[in-house]
Amino acid sequence: MVGAKWKSVTVEENKPYEGIYHAGKEAYLQVIAKEKRETESMRLLEDEQKQRTAMELLEQYMQFKQEAEKDGKKNKKEKDPLKPKHPMSAYLFFTNDRRVALAARNKNLLEVPKITSEEWKNMTEEQKRHYEEVCFFGVSIIIERILQMEAYKQKKDEEAGHFMKEEEDHMKLQKQEALQLLKKEKTENIIKVFSFTSFRF
Repeated sequence: MVGAKWKSVTVEENKPYEGIYHAGKEAYLQVIAKEKRETESMRLLEDEQKQRTAMELLEQYMQFKQEAEKDGKKNKKEKDPLKPKHPMSAYLFFTNDRRVALAARNKNLLEVPKITSEEWKNMTEEQKRHYEEVCFFGVSIIIERILQMEAYKQKKDEEAGHFMKEEEDHMKLQKQEALQLLKKEKTENIIKVFSFTSFRF
């Protein structure tokens, strides 16, 4: 029924409807174009963020790799000059004593450990006793070194505990600052909303 009426409408009567149609179509196309632009810009933003994140991850990886290579070239652990030395055994007293004598006879430095090791194995208990006595008389030095070692370990533990406490305090302070910043931001947003609504009315 409506279709039949529409077919019987003249071109002149049809013009206002055509105008409404074209205006509506133009508005629709503008909305679609705007949505398309927004979608495209959001996609571009996401792509840029992904690319930035990928670059940051790549930089972090490269930095980590360089640091690992640098650490690999260094000694695994740097020696602490304050760390007390371990006490010497009877065998070490013997090798130190013999090294001087062997060096005086112009022996090759690479052969000295082999020679001293063989000599120690072939020595009788009586011959070894002298070095064991030297070692025994060094007990006071050994005890002193053990006490130094214990004090050293305790000092290192205390330093580590102090560092951990400082880190913990720092983290607490950062959390408090973040919470204060969040509260301030929420307060500012509430003030903006109230000032905007009161301005409108």
